[in-house]
Amino acid sequence: MRLLDPELRGARVCERKYVASATALSGAQAVVALHCVPDTAHPCGIVESIYFDDGWLSSYFEKTNGDFFKRKVRFRWYSPLAGAPPCFGTIPAFLDVKDRVGAVREKRHVAFQADAAILNAPTLRTADLKRTLEREMLAAGLPIAGTLEPMLAIRYRRQRFVCPATGAKINLDSEIRSPRSNPDIFPGCLPLESGRIVCEVKAGVVREGPWAEGLLRLGFRLQSFSKYGLFMETHLHGSI
Repeated sequence: MRLLDPELRGARVCERKYVASATALSGAQAVVALHCVPDTAHPCGIVESIYFDDGWLSSYFEKTNGDFFKRKVRFRWYSPLAGAPPCFGTIPAFLDVKDRVGAVREKRHVAFQADAAILNAPTLRTADLKRTLEREMLAAGLPIAGTLEPMLAIRYRRQRFVCPATGAKINLDSEIRSPRSNPDIFPGCLPLESGRIVCEVKAGVVREGPWAEGLLRLGFRLQSFSKYGLFMETHLHGSI
């Protein structure tokens, strides 16, 4: 197992997730907009991800079993909002490798140039995705297990805000769906809709913002929530 870098040992980012039915979206937007300001750099966008896992579904079970060591590997990129022309050719993307050892988190967020046709291929069976992962892991000096396979694609709409009272970054995620999965692992599966929205709060310390009470009144609940885990649960057990 790779050890955490010395400067990252003990570093923590407090993250809280409020989850509700998708029907609460308009109310959540009003509550967050009342107490927060839009993130001027990236106020709104479509987030696309491809998650990798091995044949034993280690990443999924590390999370669900509450293992002391957890690892998550994914590609992430951003698509145009509805009505904008689609992306072709080479596009900016990110390789994310997130390790957690107990309460200590290490995250690698590595930018690279990706082929849009490979990321958006109709099936996740393509070997080009594995080759791209191995190439970028090696380029970043990160260890790579040859057993990793593209498992799920996840797409959602993200609105970004900043809370002036606490300095927290707030992401409001809606239209959360999994349009593709690996047909070798999940044959015959259709695109999945989550039916949920998530308000994700990140800050250096845990502090309830003035928006928290409004979200709870709308039916939001604090949960340990994983989009990858949610859709894997559906594929494996037939329900969310």
